[in-house]
Amino acid sequence: MSEKDIQVVERLKRSVAYICAGLIVVILLFGTYVTIPSGYRGVMTTFGAASQNVLVPGLHFKLPFIQAIVKMNVQVQKNQLTEHAASLDLQDVETTVATNWNINDNDASWIYQRIGMEDVLNDRIIQPVVSNAIKAVVAHYNAEDLVEKRDEVRGHIEDLIRKNLKPYRVNVDLDGVSITNFAFSPDYEKAIEQKQVAQQRAQQAEYELQQAKVEAERQIAQAQGQAEAQKLLQQTLTPQLIQQQAIQKWDGHLPSVVGGNGVMPMIGNVSGGR
Repeated sequence: MSEKDIQVVERLKRSVAYICAGLIVVILLFGTYVTIPSGYRGVMTTFGAASQNVLVPGLHFKLPFIQAIVKMNVQVQKNQLTEHAASLDLQDVETTVATNWNINDNDASWIYQRIGMEDVLNDRIIQPVVSNAIKAVVAHYNAEDLVEKRDEVRGHIEDLIRKNLKPYRVNVDLDGVSITNFAFSPDYEKAIEQKQVAQQRAQQAEYELQQAKVEAERQIAQAQGQAEAQKLLQQTLTPQLIQQQAIQKWDGHLPSVVGGNGVMPMIGNVSGGR
């Protein structure tokens, strides 16, 4: 091999060395810093052991190949669950409940160490607790009362969820519980519809009865008013007033017939004619 060839090989070796060194630097550089986005918290692990400290959003340093940062989602998450349960009157009820929850920021490390990521927390703890709460509360109400007292039922379910989460020592913020739907068997829904129709008919009949009663009272009052007016009129018709009204009606012509005693009657129609 000539000296020129040897120089070419040496230059090639140096170039490969520089490239490898650059790659190592890049790997170390990108493996040293980790960015935690907003809405997340970081848990630092060293050889797999999690630190108690919780890292806030931002840029954080770690030792490459030795340390790692686990990102825990602390944003509000929605868990919707549909559960079948029997009501107090033994009706099959399908209840759909939506639960909004999030991991407490400061407890991200504790939850990661004892339970795992947020999806594991939801599957192992939150959903079973919600399911049991739905069954327990629904069993204390008749099917019809579940609909009429919907907000009360929701409040009892939420209270029971909070209570049943405490033994797990999981500091999860429960942001709200809502009942999105109640579904019953077709036969029961048909019975409810028939009952509502019957109630509407009864209300209509009651309304018509009240209207008839009001109209009867109005007619009675009108008749009494007319009677009172007639009575008052009779009390005010004195002989002098009657005589005066007769004179006002007389047209000046004498009647063709006079009374038997020769006195001209002045009452009645004095305008007679032939």
